Amino acid sequence: MQRRIKCVIFLWIFLAGSYTFAQENNSLNTYTPYSISGLGDIVQQGLTSTGSMAGISCGVRDVYQIDYTNPAGASARDSVMNFVLDFGGEMKNFYSKTTTKSTSYNTGNFHHLAAAFAVGRKFGVNIGITPFSEVGYEIEKREKTDSIVATAGDVRYQYRGEDGLNQVFLNLGFSPMPSLAVGVGAKYYFGTLSRYYNTVYSTNAYYYSTYSSDLLKVSNMVPVFGAQYTLNMNPKKGTRAVFGVSYQPQMKLGATENVTSTVESSVSSDTAYGFSNNVKVLMPMQLNVGASVMATDRWMLGAEFNYQDWSKTDVMGSLGDMGTSYSVKLGGYYIPNRYDVRYFLKRLTYRGGLRYSQTPYVHNGNKVNDMALTLGVSMPVRAGMLNFGAEVGRRGTTANGMIQETYLNFSFSITLLESWFRKYQYE
Repeated sequence: MQRRIKCVIFLWIFLAGSYTFAQENNSLNTYTPYSISGLGDIVQQGLTSTGSMAGISCGVRDVYQIDYTNPAGASARDSVMNFVLDFGGEMKNFYSKTTTKSTSYNTGNFHHLAAAFAVGRKFGVNIGITPFSEVGYEIEKREKTDSIVATAGDVRYQYRGEDGLNQVFLNLGFSPMPSLAVGVGAKYYFGTLSRYYNTVYSTNAYYYSTYSSDLLKVSNMVPVFGAQYTLNMNPKKGTRAVFGVSYQPQMKLGATENVTSTVESSVSSDTAYGFSNNVKVLMPMQLNVGASVMATDRWMLGAEFNYQDWSKTDVMGSLGDMGTSYSVKLGGYYIPNRYDVRYFLKRLTYRGGLRYSQTPYVHNGNKVNDMALTLGVSMPVRAGMLNFGAEVGRRGTTANGMIQETYLNFSFSITLLESWFRKYQYE
């Protein structure tokens, strides 16, 4: 038993260190032109199991999964399943096109590390680390104006972005009575947004190329509050409804912005200017409302609504490139027979969901919408569960000079349940 606990502690430290290292050293963890604005491409919140159900979790109480979006869900532990450890990764595939061009990109990375455990009979704790936003794009344009090309030669405008923000979350849930749970939590955002802007003269020594960078380092904490109410509809069949709400207040994140610009020709290179400023980045209020109906160990069906207003958030001069965002999600799971001893397929958990979102991005004055279908399956093993998820979706359109992006994402995670840590009489 002690050796297993030591293995868990070592695994936690190793994966958390590997995750942070990967985030800081793998420059393109995503590849989407929409990450050029604001804090980057906002990652869909949730782990593999909840992500396979379109991301619903605010109004779901399940002892087999971790919900970090609603702090009240931290108390969803029982005497049998009072400890859960979950870690996983993802692979992303992007296919972007305009009316004249198309491109594709694939990337993969470690995604999350999270744990949930009971503290006494009425308290529960969630803790972990997961991405919040990702920046990844490479754009190059060539000057086509005849008069400029005749004078300056080959001129290229290059835009590149990388890195992103992570979040460490800590939630405390409390159930003062069986039907009610409340919670309070904190999210610590940290990371760097790196954006580069170059003007390169390739064939003319009389013009200086310009290489500019804008790096924003963010580090701050934001509180989160939540509540869940459970209505027992048929106690004999284990049928119940859960209603949940979580609220993250608007706050300004402390950040440091470093801007540099270097001019270079075929004979010299000089730093034109460079400065560093302490700035504030507005993190908008976030409201999540969800509900679900479930029969214990058989099925669950839920819905969720999320809302944020990014229109007043100015990141590296992106004010006006962001607006209000919302998501409507439907999802659920089905288990033919969790305790079937003959047929393995009947013990699997089959998940699915649909999501429609108005993203915070505004392109050429037009809102960018996003639609996705999610599917997943969870396989029981002795130590816990193996979770597999897939998401296929599309956002944007080629109309009005916009970019249409089709994506296909795969996720995988391992969930270790309390039985893995159970102390046996004989070992």
